[in-house]
Amino acid sequence: MIIDSHCHLDYEPLINDINKVLLNAKNNNISHLLTIGTGLDSSKKVFDIVEKYENIYGSIGIHPNSTTNHLADLNELLSIKKKSKKIIAFGETGLDYFYKRSEKKDQLYSFEKHIELAISEKVPVIIHTRDADEDTLSIIKKYHLKSKFLIHCFTGGLEFAKKLLELGCLISFSGIITFKKSSDLRNVVKYVPIEKMLIETDSPYLSPDPFRGKSNEPANVKIVAETVASIKQITFEEVASSTTKNFKNFFLNG
Repeated sequence: MIIDSHCHLDYEPLINDINKVLLNAKNNNISHLLTIGTGLDSSKKVFDIVEKYENIYGSIGIHPNSTTNHLADLNELLSIKKKSKKIIAFGETGLDYFYKRSEKKDQLYSFEKHIELAISEKVPVIIHTRDADEDTLSIIKKYHLKSKFLIHCFTGGLEFAKKLLELGCLISFSGIITFKKSSDLRNVVKYVPIEKMLIETDSPYLSPDPFRGKSNEPANVKIVAETVASIKQITFEEVASSTTKNFKNFFLNG
């Protein structure tokens, strides 16, 4: 069995045919999914989804690219979390200096606010980081003894990964590791201990080869697992077993 640790089931086209998406995941031995909120409306949809489907967990948050216009929504996240034990994390939050869609100061404030909410509720934080290595590390260092952090869809360099691991972070890899141009990222996969790793699709985005250009779905996390196995020269079963164990220990306390 495998777990997709990061997908967006409230996004089109997945939400339009969610029962088929979940059946396809089941047929590919995907046991559980973690669907991620990226705004207040998105997080409300995540709540509805996890309450309806037994094998789906949720995380709620405001994406860093949306913080400037939605800081007031942060306080409402806590009320959503308190309604369901199946909301098991806050995020995705973090820092994105690539697109510059939100002010840096707003992203930094939102990131820390998510962490403080997570600490109060004793759940982990799911981090999106792009072109913001130093600021991301600085904030994690500030809180790493009080909270747990997962870096989702890792695309950074080896030195960044090493520093994150030193701070106790888990690192999650997506279908990007299958892309021909991703040789440096595959070296990071080779370095990161399997005990510190999760796998994800980030669907409906980032379809792995050979499905690039098509809508992604949770079933394709199997391809990510196969690719990790090939890179690390271990069995598919080892990847599936280890990442499932890691997920349960990290989010569900074993």
